[in-house]
Amino acid sequence: MTAVGLVGAHGYAASHLRELDRLADLGKARLVAVADIVPPDGREAAIVSRLGAQYIPDWRQMVGNTALDVVVIASPPHLHAEMSLAAVEAGVHVLLEKPPVVAAGDFERLSTAATRAGVLCQVGFQSMGSGACDRLRGVALGRHKQEPVRLVATGEWQRDRRYWARSEWAGKESLHGVPVRDGALSNPFAHAVMNCLMVGGAGKGNHVSMVEVERYRANDIEVEDTACTRVRLTSGGEFSVAVTLCAEKVRPPALFLESSDGSATWSYEGDTIDFSAEGRTWQEHFDRRSLLEELLAAVAGEAGTALTCPLESTRSFVEFVEAVHSEPVRHVPGEYVRWEKGTGGDRAVIAGVGEAIGQARQSGRLFGELAVPWAIGQSCSRQSPAQDL
Repeated sequence: MTAVGLVGAHGYAASHLRELDRLADLGKARLVAVADIVPPDGREAAIVSRLGAQYIPDWRQMVGNTALDVVVIASPPHLHAEMSLAAVEAGVHVLLEKPPVVAAGDFERLSTAATRAGVLCQVGFQSMGSGACDRLRGVALGRHKQEPVRLVATGEWQRDRRYWARSEWAGKESLHGVPVRDGALSNPFAHAVMNCLMVGGAGKGNHVSMVEVERYRANDIEVEDTACTRVRLTSGGEFSVAVTLCAEKVRPPALFLESSDGSATWSYEGDTIDFSAEGRTWQEHFDRRSLLEELLAAVAGEAGTALTCPLESTRSFVEFVEAVHSEPVRHVPGEYVRWEKGTGGDRAVIAGVGEAIGQARQSGRLFGELAVPWAIGQSCSRQSPAQDL
C-alpha cells in the first residue's frame, strides 16, 4: 500500500485528509504522517488517529525522516516551491495544491529536479479532473478548426476582512522577500484561468504570448481583489477572464464558450455543461476523477494511468502569473466602494462590478475599454512572458 504524508491539516488540507481516509478504506493509501505547525483537531484529528498516522510539527522532519512514497502539499502558496523541491529531491512523488508555484524560476527548478529524480508531480487543479473540462476542450479545438471561438471565464465572490486577515500571507504580494502573489487571478480564481488555458489548447508548443491585465483593489491589501485580463496564446487563440471578490451579488465562477452556431456554459465547481445550439438547449453531466487517486495509481504502476495535471501542464499558468504580477494594482476610488456587514467583519462591495463583469463576458473587452467609471482608461500589457521560462 502506498505510504503517504500530508503537509497541512487545516483549511483546504482537510479535504485532502478526508480523501486519504476514503482511499485508505479502499486499500490504496496508507497515511503515515501529517505535518502542520498547528495540530489537527475535531474531525481531522479523529481521522489521523483512526488511520494511525503520526503528527509531526515540522514538515522538514516528515519529508526527511519518514519513509514516504507520496507527499500531498497543501500549504500556503509561497511555501510550495521549497516544500515540493525538498520532496522531489528526497525521491518522493508529489501532489501539489494550486497554484503550483508563483515564480518562473521556481517552476524551472522544480521541473528540472523532478525530471532528474524520476518522480511524478501532479498539481491540484481539481476542476481539470472533471469530464466537463475534457468535453469543452474537445468542443473548442473542433470549433477552432472552422472559425475562432470566444472563451471567457467570470466569477463573483464576496470576501470580508476576516478573509484578508486569516494569515500573515493573505493579500500579500510578497512576504519576507518570498513571492506570495495571493491575488484574485492567481489564487481564488486560479481555476478560472487554468480552465481557460486547458480548454483553449495551451500545452506543449502553445504557450502564453501576451497578457493584458487590469488589477484593482477595494480592500487594504497588496494584490488585486478585482481584475480582468485578456490572454493570447502562441497559436493565436485568445481568452479573457473577469473576476471580483467584492461582488454586489455572488455568482458562481463559470466558463463560457461561444461560436457562431452555439454556446456552452460550465459552472466549473460542478460537472454539468449547459449547451445551446440550433434552437435547442440541453445539459450534459460528467464524472470527476480524484487527482490524488490518479497519482497513487500512477505511482503503483497501474497500466494506462496518465496524470491529468502534471507539473509541466501548468507552465502556461505560471507564465500568466509572472505577467500579471509584473503590473501595478490600482485602488478603486472610495466613492465607488461601500462596506457591508458580513459574518467575518465588513466586506467591500464595488458599485457596478457585476454589470462590468457581465459586459466583459459579453464583449471580451476589459473594464477600461468598457468605460467603467472606476477603471483605468487603458490596460497594462506584457508580451511574450514565455521567454522568462
